[in-house]
Amino acid sequence: MDTRINASLFISPHELGNRLGHVDAPLLLDVRPPARFDASPQMLVGALRCSADDLPAFAAALLAANSAQEIVTYCVYGHHVSMDAALLLRSAGFNARALAGGFEGGEEEVDNMQNIAEWRRTQLPKIAKGKS
Repeated sequence: MDTRINASLFISPHELGNRLGHVDAPLLLDVRPPARFDASPQMLVGALRCSADDLPAFAAALLAANSAQEIVTYCVYGHHVSMDAALLLRSAGFNARALAGGFEGGEEEVDNMQNIAEWRRTQLPKIAKGKS
């Protein structure tokens, strides 16, 4: 297991779902790899697309605008892509976490089945890409 992983790095879909639509809702960043992002017709409502390659420049621009902004990153399954993005943002001074289970709610035969079931119980609002 990666020694950088700890519970404070992740936010559960349930906790995130309870915060969406409120004043203190975090900024959502879709950091799925380009091929996976392009293959999916949807993204989470309110999310911004930011490839992992663009994340340092995005963080610098956001830091200049609002360093207090909380950020939640998500990738396909909530593994290394979103975790690495959250760690990069934390190193830049942001309160950043990765969405546990990612966009798909975990990966069978990789994640614990109880975690997958828990993550998938909360259906986060999704929207067709390109729609507002």
